[in-house]
Amino acid sequence: SMWKGREVLSLFVFLTVTQPNHASSNLPIDQFPYIMVAYQSWSECDDSIYAAVEAGVNVVIWFAANLYSDASGQATMNGGPDRDCVIEKIEMLNTMGFGRDVVKHLISVGGWDAPHPNTTFTADEYADAFEVFSGGLYDGLDWDLEGNDDVQSTSNVFTAPCLNLMVELSKTLHDRGYIVSMAPCESYLDVQTNQFSKYVNLTYPGQDPTASFPYHGRNVYAYLLATTPDSFDFVSVQLYETNSHAYYNTTVLGVNQAAYLAGYIERVLADGIVVDFGNDPDFSGLGTRTIDLAGKLVIGLITSGAGAPITGANATAAFQMVEAAGGGNNVRGAMYWCIAGDAAASLPAALNDFFRIV
Repeated sequence: SMWKGREVLSLFVFLTVTQPNHASSNLPIDQFPYIMVAYQSWSECDDSIYAAVEAGVNVVIWFAANLYSDASGQATMNGGPDRDCVIEKIEMLNTMGFGRDVVKHLISVGGWDAPHPNTTFTADEYADAFEVFSGGLYDGLDWDLEGNDDVQSTSNVFTAPCLNLMVELSKTLHDRGYIVSMAPCESYLDVQTNQFSKYVNLTYPGQDPTASFPYHGRNVYAYLLATTPDSFDFVSVQLYETNSHAYYNTTVLGVNQAAYLAGYIERVLADGIVVDFGNDPDFSGLGTRTIDLAGKLVIGLITSGAGAPITGANATAAFQMVEAAGGGNNVRGAMYWCIAGDAAASLPAALNDFFRIV
């Protein structure tokens, strides 16, 4: 059910999605009613984090580590920014009044072109490896596994063992008290189709000019939320890729950015993301599931200024429109890529006009 070119849903529909029980969350909604999530770029660690946090960022995601077998055949986690630098920045934030009680620090696993995890290890083995890697530095893990530039790469399919490892590791880390989140590309968790595929080298037939873009998915991350929804504290949907529905609607079709985003939020929270697993040979037993993102939906933005499909100011306007429409459901927050792309912290400052984190 492609949504391109469709009129934005009425902003005055009273939303009646039941709020899930957040008692089990490791990022409590009463302490963090809104979150502003900011990614560091690849291995980035520098002083630009300070302005971002001062502007309202309260979840920093450092980028990016991988899960694999080390030389001795043991489960290991490695990669990401220089550890001593991360320690230094977190300690300085603490002296500035932004300690761990108000700012959380996660490590991302994956990224574009990154290898998918070695699935010969158990979730417990990888959870232990995470704890060794973290050494108390990180408050949790963010899943950012994606595809690969090589269309033939094995990383362009999420195997059943890979997805089940992600499920089990998420559950294990959650049960150990860590924050667990995910940042699916828009097509990896897509309200505009109920189809499911493990492949992420698919096209969008008919949606010019993105029809030939060969790296779309079909709800692959929905499997995680269909099987262990309570393990995830928030879900950041990347709405900023050049070949996304969001970009197509706002940039190609010229739909008003704020109205488009408000309609997207209301659709996701009113209807959920309905996914039919029935045609998948491994997961058909799930049937059709509705993914409820109430209290978890985070809107993914980018710091590219006028070229962004949705700017910070228009995102803030959308959140205000949803709030004005009533019903009590709104986003949990916003995410952006990346801190280095916005040294002046203008994007979080714009978002803070709504979130009032600082």
